[in-house]
Amino acid sequence: MLAVKDLVNPNITNKKTDLKINQNMNLKDIDLGIFGSSIYEYTNVVDDEDHIVGAVKTERLVYMITKNKENSFVQILDTMDAGIVVIDMDSRIFYVNPAYGKILNISINKILGRYMSIIEPEAALLDVIRTRKGKKVRNQHIKSINTYVDISTHPLVNDGIMTGAYSIFTDVTTENKLHQEVKKMSAVTEEYNQQTQAKEFLRENQIIGESKVYLECVNRALRVATTDTMVLVRGENGTGKEVIVNLIKSHCARKNRPFITVNCSAIPDTLIESELFGYEEGSFTGASKGGKMGKFQLADGGTLFLDEIGDMPYQMQAKLLRVLQEGEIEKVGRQKNIPIDVRVIAATNRNLEEMVKEGAFREDLYYRLNVVSIHIPPLRERGNDVLLLTDYFLQKYCKQYGRELRADRSIYQLFVAYGWPGNVRELKNAVESAVVLCETDTITAADLPENIRGCELSAEPSAVPGTDGYIMGGGGRPLKEEVENFEKYVIFRTIERCGGDKNKAMEMLGMSKRTFYRKIANYGTKPK
Repeated sequence: MLAVKDLVNPNITNKKTDLKINQNMNLKDIDLGIFGSSIYEYTNVVDDEDHIVGAVKTERLVYMITKNKENSFVQILDTMDAGIVVIDMDSRIFYVNPAYGKILNISINKILGRYMSIIEPEAALLDVIRTRKGKKVRNQHIKSINTYVDISTHPLVNDGIMTGAYSIFTDVTTENKLHQEVKKMSAVTEEYNQQTQAKEFLRENQIIGESKVYLECVNRALRVATTDTMVLVRGENGTGKEVIVNLIKSHCARKNRPFITVNCSAIPDTLIESELFGYEEGSFTGASKGGKMGKFQLADGGTLFLDEIGDMPYQMQAKLLRVLQEGEIEKVGRQKNIPIDVRVIAATNRNLEEMVKEGAFREDLYYRLNVVSIHIPPLRERGNDVLLLTDYFLQKYCKQYGRELRADRSIYQLFVAYGWPGNVRELKNAVESAVVLCETDTITAADLPENIRGCELSAEPSAVPGTDGYIMGGGGRPLKEEVENFEKYVIFRTIERCGGDKNKAMEMLGMSKRTFYRKIANYGTKPK
């Protein structure tokens, strides 16, 4: 057991004190009550003849006495997970339990005996001394150690007289982080509910195409998907940029993390900063209570898709560039930056190079985004993909509207000749419109939009190469035979792609079981 003599400094004597302690006295035998409310810096130590032989630093003595008391109450305080600190009426610290030092990451010996008013002038515990009333403070952030604590302060009363105050600290950093994560996931869920349902989207937008240029585009997307690099997806309106983006997302390491879409052209210039980065409560008139997470925070750990990036206001481009470079965002109304981990994919139908020359798009942002560029070819450059897509959409909308229709022999040749300025989206709409408007069991040119049926057909057969040698109209065959032969080609080629799995091929083509097997029986063999 530690004795007073173990703490004595013989070089320090004759210090004022109200207490005299024999050098050989056991610490556990000293009554803490004799110190009263006034504690001097040093306490004298005397021998049996009352000669001063040295002095002990009072706060050290008090601390060691407390630690050596075989008292169940003190032992309980020392083993509690909650941090406890006790001060006297002069704000001097005379008890701290180990948990307090652990929570606040400080050494107990460095604060014992010091004044709380000097160490932490804004401490809630000091308010108790001034007001003689306790209070509770929830989720207080201690900036120096980036810790969140709940604080409960109380007056220390002895025989009806207030002798000091004490605080109980509870570390809620983990709970706070969990709360933030739950809040974030709730916001992400809400965001997903506002967007297209993933499964439905993938079902309705299967990747259809066998042309060389489109397969190269898809292969490029698959290669870049396995990395975390930024991607710029480019293409005309209606080419299916979102399909390629979702292909990248579904094959990357972040596929099970948030995927957030932002249409830069659909957000007013005055709101785009708060939409992207969020804002703090009270940062501006009309700000929601509790603030709002921006799209970057919602996508943290996942992917952020910036659609129509070419339409982003010029003044916002510099802020976006800083986020991409630093990996940090700054909420509106908040000074401290927030680190984020987001993979960014951007898409545009604009000519960014021309915009850079015209001063409408920042050159540094252009190069930052354009690490890997994926160009989606327009439909007019995809050869027989027009026919594959026509068949796919015809089956899709016949099923959707409960109809059994076929396309007239002239439709395929007309679709190949047409330039499709609206690309896949225009083709999709044209087929849906024809399915809805057709009054017979056969779709003709009369059922198509006027701009398409007015297209002039070439006098020569449209020799359009397929992906593996099939040529539409290249053999001088009658159109009926040509259409039937192409249908054969599509069916049997799909079966090959599915490794001979007819059920899978049937599902991919969107055909009923009855129709699928009837056509196989009729055609018999693969087309030449």
